[in-house]
Amino acid sequence: MNTRPGVGLPGTVTMRETEELSAEAENAGASSVWVADVRREPYLLSAAALRATARVTVGTDVAVAFARSPAATAQAAWDLAGYGAGRFVLGLGSQVGPTLLSRFGVEAEHPAARLKDYVFAVRACWEAYRKGHGRYEGAFYTIRQPVFSPGPDDPWPAIPIYLAGVNPVMTAVAGEIADGFAAHMFCTPTYLDRIIRPALTRGAARAKRDAPPVHMPLVVGRDRASLALQMTTYTVPAYRRVLDESGLREEADAILAAIADRRRTEAARIIEERCLDQLGVAVLEELPERVRLWRAHADVIGLSVPWYGLDRDAQIALFRDVLHALQRM
Repeated sequence: MNTRPGVGLPGTVTMRETEELSAEAENAGASSVWVADVRREPYLLSAAALRATARVTVGTDVAVAFARSPAATAQAAWDLAGYGAGRFVLGLGSQVGPTLLSRFGVEAEHPAARLKDYVFAVRACWEAYRKGHGRYEGAFYTIRQPVFSPGPDDPWPAIPIYLAGVNPVMTAVAGEIADGFAAHMFCTPTYLDRIIRPALTRGAARAKRDAPPVHMPLVVGRDRASLALQMTTYTVPAYRRVLDESGLREEADAILAAIADRRRTEAARIIEERCLDQLGVAVLEELPERVRLWRAHADVIGLSVPWYGLDRDAQIALFRDVLHALQRM
Protein backbone atom coordinates (compact mmCIF):
# COMPACT_ATOMS: atom_id res chain seq x y z
CA MET A 1 0.00 0.00 0.00
CA ASN A 2 1.30 3.44 -0.98
CA THR A 3 1.87 5.48 2.18
CA ARG A 4 2.01 8.80 0.34
CA PRO A 5 -1.14 10.86 0.93
CA GLY A 6 -3.71 11.15 -1.79
CA VAL A 7 -5.67 14.32 -2.56
CA GLY A 8 -9.34 15.14 -2.88
CA LEU A 9 -10.21 17.60 -5.63
CA PRO A 10 -12.21 20.72 -4.74
CA GLY A 11 -15.90 19.93 -4.97
CA THR A 12 -16.81 22.59 -7.53
CA VAL A 13 -14.18 21.93 -10.20
CA THR A 14 -15.20 21.44 -13.82
CA MET A 15 -14.06 18.54 -15.97
CA ARG A 16 -11.36 20.65 -17.61
CA GLU A 17 -10.11 21.83 -14.21
CA THR A 18 -10.18 18.23 -13.03
CA GLU A 19 -7.79 17.29 -15.82
CA GLU A 20 -5.40 20.11 -14.94
CA LEU A 21 -5.43 19.55 -11.18
CA SER A 22 -5.20 15.76 -11.43
CA ALA A 23 -2.08 16.02 -13.60
CA GLU A 24 -0.59 18.47 -11.12
CA ALA A 25 -1.42 16.11 -8.25
CA GLU A 26 0.31 13.20 -9.95
CA ASN A 27 3.38 15.34 -10.61
CA ALA A 28 3.38 16.44 -6.97
CA GLY A 29 3.65 12.83 -5.83
CA ALA A 30 0.10 12.20 -4.65
CA SER A 31 -0.76 8.52 -4.45
CA SER A 32 -4.38 9.02 -5.47
CA VAL A 33 -6.92 11.55 -6.69
CA TRP A 34 -10.41 11.50 -5.18
CA VAL A 35 -13.54 13.06 -6.61
CA ALA A 36 -16.38 14.27 -4.40
CA ASP A 37 -20.11 14.12 -5.18
CA VAL A 38 -20.79 17.73 -4.18
CA ARG A 39 -21.59 19.81 -7.26
CA ARG A 40 -20.53 17.90 -10.40
CA GLU A 41 -21.18 14.39 -11.71
CA PRO A 42 -18.48 12.31 -9.98
CA TYR A 43 -18.15 9.66 -12.68
CA LEU A 44 -17.57 12.22 -15.41
CA LEU A 45 -14.96 13.93 -13.24
CA SER A 46 -13.33 10.56 -12.62
CA ALA A 47 -13.04 10.03 -16.36
CA ALA A 48 -11.36 13.42 -16.70
CA ALA A 49 -8.93 12.59 -13.89
CA LEU A 50 -8.06 9.22 -15.45
CA ARG A 51 -7.53 10.83 -18.84
CA ALA A 52 -5.02 13.32 -17.44
CA THR A 53 -2.96 10.85 -15.37
CA ALA A 54 -1.01 7.66 -15.88
CA ARG A 55 -0.09 6.30 -12.44
CA VAL A 56 -2.32 7.50 -9.62
CA THR A 57 -5.40 5.75 -8.36
CA VAL A 58 -8.60 7.67 -9.13
CA GLY A 59 -11.72 7.17 -7.07
CA THR A 60 -14.99 8.64 -5.87
CA ASP A 61 -14.91 9.77 -2.25
CA VAL A 62 -17.75 9.28 -2.22
CA ALA A 63 -20.48 8.93 -4.83
CA VAL A 64 -24.01 8.98 -3.39
CA ALA A 65 -25.22 5.45 -4.04
CA PHE A 66 -28.96 5.88 -3.69
CA ALA A 67 -29.08 8.81 -6.12
CA ARG A 68 -28.37 6.28 -8.91
CA SER A 69 -29.58 2.75 -9.54
CA PRO A 70 -27.01 0.01 -8.84
CA ALA A 71 -27.06 -0.92 -12.53
CA ALA A 72 -26.21 2.65 -13.57
CA THR A 73 -23.42 2.79 -10.99
CA ALA A 74 -22.07 -0.59 -12.07
CA GLN A 75 -21.99 0.49 -15.71
CA ALA A 76 -20.18 3.75 -14.99
CA ALA A 77 -17.60 2.11 -12.72
CA TRP A 78 -17.02 -0.74 -15.18
CA ASP A 79 -16.24 1.62 -18.03
CA LEU A 80 -14.01 3.78 -15.82
CA ALA A 81 -12.04 0.74 -14.69
CA GLY A 82 -11.48 -0.30 -18.28
CA TYR A 83 -10.59 3.21 -19.37
CA GLY A 84 -8.12 3.64 -16.52
CA ALA A 85 -6.54 0.18 -16.91
CA GLY A 86 -7.53 -0.81 -13.38
CA ARG A 87 -6.79 2.48 -11.61
CA PHE A 88 -10.40 3.26 -10.62
CA VAL A 89 -11.86 2.79 -7.13
CA LEU A 90 -15.62 2.99 -6.58
CA GLY A 91 -16.31 4.81 -3.33
CA LEU A 92 -19.96 4.79 -2.26
CA GLY A 93 -21.93 6.35 0.57
CA SER A 94 -25.56 6.53 1.58
CA GLN A 95 -25.72 10.25 2.54
CA VAL A 96 -27.85 11.47 5.43
CA GLY A 97 -31.55 10.94 4.75
CA PRO A 98 -32.76 14.58 4.74
CA THR A 99 -29.88 15.64 2.49
CA LEU A 100 -30.53 12.73 0.12
CA LEU A 101 -34.15 13.85 -0.20
CA SER A 102 -33.40 17.56 -0.59
CA ARG A 103 -30.57 17.03 -3.13
CA PHE A 104 -31.94 14.22 -5.25
CA GLY A 105 -35.62 13.84 -4.36
CA VAL A 106 -34.94 10.27 -3.24
CA GLU A 107 -35.76 8.45 -0.01
CA ALA A 108 -34.03 5.26 1.11
CA GLU A 109 -35.29 3.44 4.18
CA HIS A 110 -33.05 0.97 6.03
CA PRO A 111 -29.89 2.52 4.53
CA ALA A 112 -27.37 0.03 5.94
CA ALA A 113 -29.23 -3.05 4.71
CA ARG A 114 -30.06 -1.28 1.45
CA LEU A 115 -26.43 -0.31 0.81
CA LYS A 116 -25.33 -3.90 1.41
CA ASP A 117 -27.83 -5.13 -1.17
CA TYR A 118 -26.77 -2.30 -3.49
CA VAL A 119 -23.15 -3.45 -3.43
CA PHE A 120 -24.18 -7.03 -4.09
CA ALA A 121 -26.24 -5.82 -7.06
CA VAL A 122 -23.32 -3.80 -8.44
CA ARG A 123 -20.98 -6.76 -8.18
CA ALA A 124 -23.56 -9.04 -9.79
CA CYS A 125 -23.75 -6.65 -12.73
CA TRP A 126 -19.98 -6.73 -13.06
CA GLU A 127 -20.00 -10.51 -13.06
CA ALA A 128 -22.67 -10.45 -15.74
CA TYR A 129 -20.63 -8.02 -17.84
CA ARG A 130 -17.61 -10.30 -17.52
CA LYS A 131 -19.54 -13.45 -18.51
CA GLY A 132 -21.99 -11.88 -20.91
CA HIS A 133 -25.04 -12.98 -18.94
CA GLY A 134 -26.47 -12.97 -15.42
CA ARG A 135 -29.09 -11.43 -13.12
CA TYR A 136 -29.57 -10.29 -9.55
CA GLU A 137 -32.42 -10.64 -7.08
CA GLY A 138 -31.95 -9.19 -3.62
CA ALA A 139 -33.87 -7.74 -0.71
CA PHE A 140 -34.13 -4.27 -2.27
CA TYR A 141 -32.99 -4.59 -5.90
CA THR A 142 -33.82 -6.91 -8.76
CA ILE A 143 -31.90 -6.61 -12.04
CA ARG A 144 -32.98 -9.22 -14.54
CA GLN A 145 -31.07 -8.08 -17.62
CA PRO A 146 -27.85 -6.25 -16.72
CA VAL A 147 -26.31 -7.27 -20.08
CA PHE A 148 -28.50 -5.53 -22.65
CA SER A 149 -26.02 -5.79 -25.51
CA PRO A 150 -24.78 -9.41 -25.84
CA GLY A 151 -21.20 -10.46 -25.32
CA PRO A 152 -18.71 -10.77 -22.46
CA ASP A 153 -16.08 -8.26 -21.38
CA ASP A 154 -13.21 -10.50 -20.42
CA PRO A 155 -10.50 -9.86 -19.38
CA TRP A 156 -11.40 -6.69 -17.45
CA PRO A 157 -9.80 -5.00 -14.44
CA ALA A 158 -11.12 -5.70 -10.95
CA ILE A 159 -12.79 -2.77 -9.21
CA PRO A 160 -12.34 -2.17 -5.47
CA ILE A 161 -15.36 -0.81 -3.60
CA TYR A 162 -14.88 1.53 -0.66
CA LEU A 163 -17.86 2.25 1.57
CA ALA A 164 -18.30 5.34 3.70
CA GLY A 165 -19.74 5.41 7.19
CA VAL A 166 -19.88 7.31 10.44
CA ASN A 167 -22.14 5.29 12.70
CA PRO A 168 -21.35 1.69 13.74
CA VAL A 169 -24.11 -0.12 11.82
CA MET A 170 -23.07 1.26 8.43
CA THR A 171 -19.40 0.85 9.34
CA ALA A 172 -19.97 -2.82 10.14
CA VAL A 173 -21.47 -3.29 6.66
CA ALA A 174 -18.27 -1.88 5.22
CA GLY A 175 -16.26 -4.27 7.36
CA GLU A 176 -18.29 -7.17 6.03
CA ILE A 177 -18.32 -6.47 2.29
CA ALA A 178 -16.08 -3.53 1.27
CA ASP A 179 -12.51 -3.48 0.00
CA GLY A 180 -11.84 -0.28 1.92
CA PHE A 181 -13.51 2.04 4.41
CA ALA A 182 -13.88 5.73 3.57
CA ALA A 183 -13.85 7.54 6.91
CA HIS A 184 -15.42 10.96 7.32
CA MET A 185 -13.33 14.02 8.19
CA PHE A 186 -15.80 14.63 11.02
CA CYS A 187 -13.96 12.05 13.07
CA THR A 188 -11.52 11.98 15.98
CA PRO A 189 -8.70 9.55 16.72
CA THR A 190 -10.68 8.37 19.74
CA TYR A 191 -13.78 7.70 17.65
CA LEU A 192 -11.79 5.93 14.96
CA ASP A 193 -10.02 3.68 17.47
CA ARG A 194 -12.96 2.96 19.82
CA ILE A 195 -15.93 2.89 17.45
CA ILE A 196 -14.88 2.62 13.79
CA ARG A 197 -12.18 -0.04 14.09
CA PRO A 198 -14.24 -2.38 16.31
CA ALA A 199 -17.28 -2.00 14.03
CA LEU A 200 -15.16 -2.87 10.99
CA THR A 201 -13.81 -5.89 12.85
CA ARG A 202 -17.33 -7.07 13.80
CA GLY A 203 -18.48 -6.80 10.22
CA ALA A 204 -15.39 -8.56 8.91
CA ALA A 205 -15.92 -11.38 11.41
CA ARG A 206 -19.37 -12.02 9.92
CA ALA A 207 -17.70 -12.67 6.58
CA LYS A 208 -14.72 -14.48 8.15
CA ARG A 209 -12.18 -12.10 6.67
CA ASP A 210 -9.82 -9.31 7.70
CA ALA A 211 -11.13 -5.80 8.24
CA PRO A 212 -10.58 -3.48 5.27
CA PRO A 213 -8.08 -0.58 5.36
CA VAL A 214 -9.24 2.86 6.53
CA HIS A 215 -8.91 5.89 4.25
CA MET A 216 -8.95 9.06 6.38
CA PRO A 217 -9.45 12.45 4.67
CA LEU A 218 -8.07 15.60 6.28
CA VAL A 219 -9.48 19.01 5.39
CA VAL A 220 -6.58 21.44 4.98
CA GLY A 221 -7.20 25.14 5.52
CA ARG A 222 -5.20 28.33 5.77
CA ASP A 223 -6.39 29.03 9.30
CA ARG A 224 -8.36 27.49 12.13
CA ALA A 225 -11.41 29.72 11.63
CA SER A 226 -12.08 28.47 8.09
CA LEU A 227 -11.69 24.87 9.22
CA ALA A 228 -14.07 25.38 12.13
CA LEU A 229 -16.64 26.89 9.77
CA GLN A 230 -16.34 23.86 7.50
CA MET A 231 -16.90 21.52 10.45
CA THR A 232 -20.20 23.25 11.28
CA THR A 233 -21.61 21.75 8.08
CA TYR A 234 -21.00 18.27 9.46
CA THR A 235 -22.23 18.90 12.99
CA VAL A 236 -25.65 17.33 12.52
CA PRO A 237 -27.66 15.09 14.86
CA ALA A 238 -26.79 11.98 12.83
CA TYR A 239 -23.07 12.62 13.43
CA ARG A 240 -23.11 13.94 17.00
CA ARG A 241 -22.04 10.54 18.32
CA VAL A 242 -18.53 11.38 17.10
CA LEU A 243 -18.37 14.18 19.66
CA ASP A 244 -20.21 12.25 22.38
CA GLU A 245 -17.80 9.31 22.19
CA SER A 246 -14.82 11.69 22.21
CA GLY A 247 -15.66 13.36 25.51
CA LEU A 248 -17.33 16.34 23.85
CA ARG A 249 -20.99 15.81 24.75
CA GLU A 250 -21.50 19.29 26.23
CA GLU A 251 -19.82 20.84 23.23
CA ALA A 252 -22.14 18.88 20.92
CA ASP A 253 -25.19 20.19 22.79
CA ALA A 254 -23.95 23.79 22.52
CA ILE A 255 -22.97 23.55 18.84
CA LEU A 256 -26.21 21.92 17.73
CA ALA A 257 -28.26 24.43 19.72
CA ALA A 258 -26.39 27.33 18.09
CA ILE A 259 -26.86 25.89 14.61
CA ALA A 260 -30.56 25.26 15.21
CA ASP A 261 -30.87 28.90 16.29
CA ARG A 262 -28.96 30.02 13.16
CA ARG A 263 -25.99 31.20 15.22
CA ARG A 264 -23.45 29.49 12.98
CA THR A 265 -20.66 31.92 13.89
CA GLU A 266 -21.03 30.96 17.54
CA ALA A 267 -21.11 27.27 16.61
CA ALA A 268 -17.87 27.70 14.66
CA ARG A 269 -16.27 29.48 17.61
CA ILE A 270 -17.11 26.58 19.95
CA ILE A 271 -15.70 24.09 17.45
CA GLU A 272 -12.52 26.11 16.97
CA GLU A 273 -11.86 26.57 20.69
CA ARG A 274 -12.91 23.17 22.03
CA CYS A 275 -13.16 20.53 19.29
CA LEU A 276 -11.04 21.37 16.26
CA ASP A 277 -7.78 19.79 17.37
CA GLN A 278 -9.45 16.40 17.59
CA LEU A 279 -11.19 16.48 14.19
CA GLY A 280 -9.88 15.49 10.76
CA VAL A 281 -8.43 18.87 9.85
CA ALA A 282 -5.04 20.50 9.38
CA VAL A 283 -3.85 24.07 9.13
CA LEU A 284 -1.62 24.23 6.04
CA GLU A 285 1.47 25.26 8.01
CA GLU A 286 1.01 22.28 10.34
CA LEU A 287 0.23 19.68 7.68
CA PRO A 288 3.23 17.33 8.22
CA GLU A 289 2.53 17.10 11.96
CA ARG A 290 -1.18 16.41 11.43
CA VAL A 291 -0.46 13.74 8.82
CA ARG A 292 1.92 12.03 11.26
CA LEU A 293 -0.74 12.16 13.99
CA TRP A 294 -3.43 10.56 11.86
CA ARG A 295 -1.12 7.95 10.35
CA ALA A 296 -1.08 6.33 13.77
CA HIS A 297 -4.82 5.68 13.43
CA ALA A 298 -5.61 5.33 9.69
CA ASP A 299 -4.08 3.27 6.89
CA VAL A 300 -4.27 5.87 4.11
CA ILE A 301 -4.46 9.67 4.36
CA GLY A 302 -6.19 11.98 1.90
CA LEU A 303 -5.88 15.77 1.74
CA SER A 304 -8.77 17.99 0.68
CA VAL A 305 -9.78 21.65 1.01
CA PRO A 306 -12.87 23.29 2.51
CA TRP A 307 -15.84 23.83 0.24
CA TYR A 308 -17.95 25.89 2.66
CA GLY A 309 -17.18 29.59 2.78
CA LEU A 310 -14.63 29.53 -0.08
CA ASP A 311 -15.40 30.38 -3.70
CA ARG A 312 -14.07 28.18 -6.50
CA ASP A 313 -10.98 30.27 -7.21
CA ALA A 314 -10.01 30.27 -3.53
CA GLN A 315 -10.51 26.50 -3.33
CA ILE A 316 -8.29 25.88 -6.35
CA ALA A 317 -5.57 28.23 -5.09
CA LEU A 318 -5.57 26.47 -1.73
CA PHE A 319 -5.52 23.05 -3.40
CA ARG A 320 -2.39 24.02 -5.33
CA ASP A 321 -0.76 25.18 -2.09
CA VAL A 322 -1.61 21.79 -0.58
CA LEU A 323 0.15 20.14 -3.53
CA HIS A 324 3.24 22.28 -2.92
CA ALA A 325 3.20 21.21 0.74
CA LEU A 326 2.82 17.59 -0.32
CA GLN A 327 5.90 17.85 -2.53
CA ARG A 328 7.95 18.92 0.50
CA MET A 329 6.75 16.05 2.69
